[in-house]
Amino acid sequence: MKKLLAFIAFMALVVACQESLEEKAAREAKTYTQKNCPLKFSETMMIDSMTFDKATHTFHYYYTMMGPADTIAAVDEEQSRTVLLEQLRNSTHLKAYKDEGYRFHYLYRSQKNPQTVYIDKTFGEKDYQ
Repeated sequence: MKKLLAFIAFMALVVACQESLEEKAAREAKTYTQKNCPLKFSETMMIDSMTFDKATHTFHYYYTMMGPADTIAAVDEEQSRTVLLEQLRNSTHLKAYKDEGYRFHYLYRSQKNPQTVYIDKTFGEKDYQ
């Protein structure tokens, strides 16, 4: 019986090690969203969810702008692009995905009017390398 249990545990480990990078990305995005979202970073921003699209190899990050930041006047398009790209470039936990040329999409919406999109940026390999 012990040998059977050890074999089953070993096979589960072998199968887990065979997870593709796409499968890992989808699992990590789903787990992050389930465990952490929505997550309020400050009085002005929260992350609503994170998803991964296997077909396009794109991580999607969905945010809500609130309070004083919930106005188009508060958003500087060029500064937002610069800050997001710098954070992506410096992110070590995304290294495996960046090494494979995955894409990263950031969408920031208004809390007052969810149809209003303040930031909609996608970065590919040529942007963050």
